[in-house]
Amino acid sequence: MNKIICSKCDGEISKDFGVSLSYCTNCGANIRLPIEEKTVSFSYAAVGAPAICPQCGGKITTFDARQNLATCGYCQTQFVIEPAKQPAAQPGFIHQTPKSPIPGVKVISIAAAVCLILGSIFFIAIFASRKIEPDLTLGNYSKPYTTPISPRSPAPTPNSNLLEFGGKGTGNGLFQDADAMAVDRQGRIYVADNSLRVQQFDEEGEFLKLWQIPSETGYYKRARSIEKIAVDDNDRLYVLMVGLVLVYENSSSEMSKIINFAPDSILDFAFRSDGAKLYLTSDGETESLYHITGKGKTVRRIIGFHTEAADAAMSPRGIGLAAIRLAVDGAGNIFSVYALGDLGSYQLSYNEEDFMIFRFTPEGKYVNKFVRTMNSCGIAVDNQSRVYISDNDSIKIYSNTGEQVSTVSNLPRADAFALDRQNNIYILSDDKVIKRAAVQ
Repeated sequence: MNKIICSKCDGEISKDFGVSLSYCTNCGANIRLPIEEKTVSFSYAAVGAPAICPQCGGKITTFDARQNLATCGYCQTQFVIEPAKQPAAQPGFIHQTPKSPIPGVKVISIAAAVCLILGSIFFIAIFASRKIEPDLTLGNYSKPYTTPISPRSPAPTPNSNLLEFGGKGTGNGLFQDADAMAVDRQGRIYVADNSLRVQQFDEEGEFLKLWQIPSETGYYKRARSIEKIAVDDNDRLYVLMVGLVLVYENSSSEMSKIINFAPDSILDFAFRSDGAKLYLTSDGETESLYHITGKGKTVRRIIGFHTEAADAAMSPRGIGLAAIRLAVDGAGNIFSVYALGDLGSYQLSYNEEDFMIFRFTPEGKYVNKFVRTMNSCGIAVDNQSRVYISDNDSIKIYSNTGEQVSTVSNLPRADAFALDRQNNIYILSDDKVIKRAAVQ
């Protein structure tokens, strides 16, 4: 035991070695006693076994077997670990990190860690409190990625036209207010316009020939339009205008003859399969049907041919007469209709029930009537005796007894139409020609 003097009363204090705190027996003051530092050598006992302070007998827990020094936590005595007895580092050996040799570093590190944790909590709280709205502008809106699907192009509308040609103009292959057409037995196409030209095309629509119809002759003056054209089995071209029919040989551009029924005007005409021809004429009050043989002989004349069968009440009567159109089938049966769609503008008082398709025998006797129609620009009959009429944007087809067979739709409004020997349909509309396949 060592003697120590009290710093308060100068009394003597007894001190045991290794004890850091005592009290004065005279004044009772607590006195921190100086520690005598000693270095004691000892050998590390075994891996995992606690070291025992040889000075005070306390357990030494703060040391690393890989270091040369250890300090007792009770008496503060430092011990030297003999290097010769240090065990090799064992895997899995748990030890505490030695104290920092720089005073205050551990305190600063702890304070920095606390600040970092508090700062992280602060920023997390701020972002959590914000209401995040998606940016809907193109390119900024975040959404789950999906494999892009290529847009499917709309299916193109199928083109039902077998042929298209023409257009507005005065050159070859172009038309100026075309209003009449025909197809001959070879499939050649003819188109007439208000420049008084008739153009011939092959079956592919390629220009072949031109006839320039005179605007005046010894029979008429100031002709302005062509009303109808047709080609017979001998390839002769027939042109109806100003109440007359002008005939042209296919091999010539010069007119070969003029057909007239003066004082009557020719309203329409049609060809029979035996070479005979039918002419419908008018004197302004009533119509007459003439049956002319291939040799030019008149076989019969039927007055009031259509109007008596129709018994139609219309006014003015002359406009109704001007609208009558003819067609003949292979057996010679005659069909007629009021084709008001071929007149352009007109004023007429009428009863719709009077506008029907009429059927007659080859001799011109009335058989029956069927199907109400008044908008057609004409009438045609194919090689199966089916009747064709136009109706705005379609062509309607009927049997010769009135049953509807088919409708060719999605057409432009027809100014004229015609059939070839295979029953293909040709439509003239707004100075263009289109061809549709035959209806089976």
